[in-house]
Amino acid sequence: MRHALVTGATGFIGHHLIQRLLAQGTTVKCLVRSQSRSADLSRLDVTLVQGDLADVSSLAAAVKDVDVVYHLAGLTKSVSTRDLMRVNGEGTQNVAIACSQCKCPPTLVLVSSLAAAGPAADAEPRVETDAVNPVSNYGHSKRAGELAVIDLADEVPITIVRPPIVFGEHDRDVLHWFKMIRKLGIHLTPGLQDYHCSVIHADDLVSVLIVAAEQGERVTRGTEDDKGIYFAACDELMTYSEIGRLIGDCVGRPSTRVVHVPMFMIWGLALSCDFWARLRSHSTILNLDKAREAAAGGWACSSAKLRRQTGFVPAMGLRERLGQTADWYIRQSWL
Repeated sequence: MRHALVTGATGFIGHHLIQRLLAQGTTVKCLVRSQSRSADLSRLDVTLVQGDLADVSSLAAAVKDVDVVYHLAGLTKSVSTRDLMRVNGEGTQNVAIACSQCKCPPTLVLVSSLAAAGPAADAEPRVETDAVNPVSNYGHSKRAGELAVIDLADEVPITIVRPPIVFGEHDRDVLHWFKMIRKLGIHLTPGLQDYHCSVIHADDLVSVLIVAAEQGERVTRGTEDDKGIYFAACDELMTYSEIGRLIGDCVGRPSTRVVHVPMFMIWGLALSCDFWARLRSHSTILNLDKAREAAAGGWACSSAKLRRQTGFVPAMGLRERLGQTADWYIRQSWL
């Protein structure tokens, strides 16, 4: 029986991963910062281990006697660039250090982001051999986490997975797309040009993480190649507009209208949201950092390497996955 530690277990990807691991008979430990924030996990057959990404000693206790560490914990948005680097960069480094201190270091699967690599030329999805070019503070922080674990690759077996936009049941970020389309019948896309973007359902990402732990190649310290790094996305390459229309079909809005929002309006709204977020000390889904990503163009990536090396294929097509997600939102009265 395998033993796994999941960081970021209270997040929506963590929820999907834990359910899958338990179904496969894996013994699961979950790193949590406080017992009060993990009530949902306490109902599952998992062991809760209290710790913090800033505390290497607590992480050392958490990684003890596990075969695999799935490092999902991180910040996707923050009013503070320093907080992004502290959690996504230094926190990830601390997890790798804790693993390196084990007598038999576990395999570390790091969930990074397409943002760490940067946008793609619109006509060509990004591949692992492309030079990295993060354009946002978030992207730079995720890249810092990648570099930190790569520096310990001689001591810990490490694989890095870079997903694009992740959607699925329990997610509240992409939910905003579904809500606007269902209620208003419109889908907002950034800029006047219709760029391509990649997405992946959380269940398919979970399959990638598990196959990466079991079959994936490992990163090599001191090299700039793509060894041990994988993009993970659904097979379909679509524009923001096409994805919006698919969601419209799934939520009963087949005539969804796509509205292209000029970037000057996005910048203005992002500036206002940033100001409000700083007053409240609470991050918002739209901010200047996300506007930088929106202004960068296409965010598409290819899973060809992953498929070639591991045989991974998404369990369903994008239309089916969007429909599955919409149905769950409706059943839960989120829509």
